Order: sequence, then C-alpha cells, then structure tokens
Amino acid sequence: MTRGGMGVRGAALVVGAVLVLGGCGKSTDGAGASSTPATSAAATTTESAANLWDPCALSDSVLTETGLDPATKQAGVFGKQFPGSKSCAWTSNTKWYDLTIYSIGRTLQEIRNRPDMMGFTATTVGSHEAVQFFEDDDSKHLNCFIAVGLRQGSVTFETQTNYSVGKQGDPCVEVRRHADDLNKYLPES
Repeated sequence: MTRGGMGVRGAALVVGAVLVLGGCGKSTDGAGASSTPATSAAATTTESAANLWDPCALSDSVLTETGLDPATKQAGVFGKQFPGSKSCAWTSNTKWYDLTIYSIGRTLQEIRNRPDMMGFTATTVGSHEAVQFFEDDDSKHLNCFIAVGLRQGSVTFETQTNYSVGKQGDPCVEVRRHADDLNKYLPES
C-alpha cells in the first residue's frame, strides 16, 4: 500500500474495531446486551474466528478481474488485533483507493446499531440482504461500506480513499462493484 494509504489503513483498523466490538458498547434499549462474562465471550469469539470465511483466500485472478492489485495484499491487518474476525486489504489498480474485506461474526442489525456509523441504506448483494453506510465523521464520504448478511454473521466491504492520491471517483460505486463482483465467492447464507 502507498504511504498515504497507511493513514487510511489506520482509520480502517479503527472502523473494523468498531464493527467487531459493536456488541460491546452500551445499549440504550437493552438490545444486544450480553450476560456472558468477558473472558468467556473472548474465548467463544476466538473459537468462532476459525469458522469465518477468509477473504484472503480469494485468488489472484479473481482479484485482478475485479480491479485489485494482488501484490498489495495485507492479510490480517485487523483480525490479529481483534479476535473473532478475518480481514484482507488490497490497493485498487487505479491506486486512488484501497479495498478491505472484513469477515465478522456480527449481524447486520448489530452493524446498524453502531452509533458511530450513519446513512444506512438497505440493499442486496446477489441474493444476500445487505446495508450500505458511512462513518459518522466522514462528511466528505471518502470511504464507503457495504455489509452483507450471511449465516456466519456478515462480510463487510470497505473502500478507503488514499489521501496521497485523492478521491477520483465515488467510493460507494467502487465498493458496490467489488461486492457484486465478489458475491459469488461468499459463503452460502
């Protein structure tokens, strides 16, 4: 990834943490609250990580077809720091954005409940229920997310503008294109 992309990568780590830890925050209505002790929940989350779909398993030819540079692959950028997820990131062939795919054991509803995300729009990706959204502090919409509901929880696609290159298109158009292109490689729902 480019040096400018690394700043974005740091932001992606924070966003990913938010998505995975979505159930850990306070709930205003009691929904999503857990009575499971933290140590038990961590063990369960770690064990469930092995069952998640691995976005890094996408082949170089599949990545090239969707416009990503396989040589820029960064595996586990986020997953190693936060048990319970798998992630992989690549720079686009156009270089102005990166795509990160997070495989998460969280439902679409848990993602919708995040107070630091906004602009949720219901959609579909193939036959899967999905939701498109933004970070609440991204008023320029430099990044865009689509979370796809699956039996395992969800897979979230995120485009992140490389600040060193600048926004040269619509991140939501790009994230949508990648989600549609890669839909056939997602696990069954």
